[in-house]
Amino acid sequence: MDGTSKSELEVLRSATAGLAVEARDRAFEFEDAKQLPDDFVAKLKAAGVYRLLVARSQGGLGGSTRDWLDLIIALAECDGSTGWACAHGAICSALLANVANQGFVAEAMADPDISIAWSNLPRIQSADFVSGGMQISGEWAFATGCTAATFLGGMFVKPGTEKNETPTRIVALARGGEAKIKRTWDPGGLAATGSHSVVFDDLFIPDQQIFEWPEVKITSGLDTAIFATGTWLITMCAAATHLGIARRALDEARARLVHSSGASTGLGDASNSEAIRILERAEGILLSCRLALYVTADAVWDARKQLPKMPTQAIRDASLIGVSTVHQCSEVVRMAYAQGGAASIARTSALQKCLRDSSCLSHHVAANATFLEALGRIRIGLDGLGYQIG
Repeated sequence: MDGTSKSELEVLRSATAGLAVEARDRAFEFEDAKQLPDDFVAKLKAAGVYRLLVARSQGGLGGSTRDWLDLIIALAECDGSTGWACAHGAICSALLANVANQGFVAEAMADPDISIAWSNLPRIQSADFVSGGMQISGEWAFATGCTAATFLGGMFVKPGTEKNETPTRIVALARGGEAKIKRTWDPGGLAATGSHSVVFDDLFIPDQQIFEWPEVKITSGLDTAIFATGTWLITMCAAATHLGIARRALDEARARLVHSSGASTGLGDASNSEAIRILERAEGILLSCRLALYVTADAVWDARKQLPKMPTQAIRDASLIGVSTVHQCSEVVRMAYAQGGAASIARTSALQKCLRDSSCLSHHVAANATFLEALGRIRIGLDGLGYQIG
């Protein structure tokens, strides 16, 4: 592929460590603001974070699933919100690049500051087809990264679908500044993701800014279309973020073992053999999850060569490994937190923040127990593949 220089990917790799350190240093500032601040978002955009999975021929960095995992785990280790928001923003750009009108894609991706946010939780008041597009009023909750977005909106069922007809789901995107942001995001964890509600107040959305998703029609003709097939990548997004959060939690708990002292004995807690065993067991779980996630991500990346045929087995495996990683890493965080001592209950404790962030993300629709059930029903033949899986 020609287009953007390959060196842009190396620039992002070089910038990742500095971005992660800044996220770590400013994590509680981000949390209080309920979003990633504009000055930090500008650095993410300049580094190419949101264009990582877009093909170089389309103005992106042409990164692989492994490049994406490396970035998100590193950022989430320093701040879970930063990891999740960046992961989500990168996949939204990749989805748009492969399923939207390619004239619109070229226009949108010409902006190096592009950032896209959409949600699949609609509350639509009206959506009418008019000449050249749709007139829409409604709102979408949990629109991660909407405060940084140059295009934002959400998914809803296409109007006019017959009662017995399979629903067609579409996404409509407004340009930044046209839609309103209702500041509804005030969770216990992942507070800095800026997952507020997006509001369309009788907005006209042109046809080229409307496309089908997650049942997609590939428009790019590129192998990066693997990123647009189903919701498996969102599950992997939650998994990668959890790997970073769990890594931080274990490091924090182990550091407390070494450097703190018991209130009654004055001895270092490193003498606590039970705590050492628990943390080492958690380390083994984390290592297993990380290896499984990378192997599965590599398999999906290799499976892109099968397109346009859907590599369903690779995507189903990615979904299962992803959701399993989320819940296993949540357990790792709880194991680490239990060894952290009384100091961990402070809101500004890194272990407390890891616990909050992990607890929040495990409820995501692409990583919760219901999603796991959906995978299981497919495996035993009760259901067929649906858009949720691949």
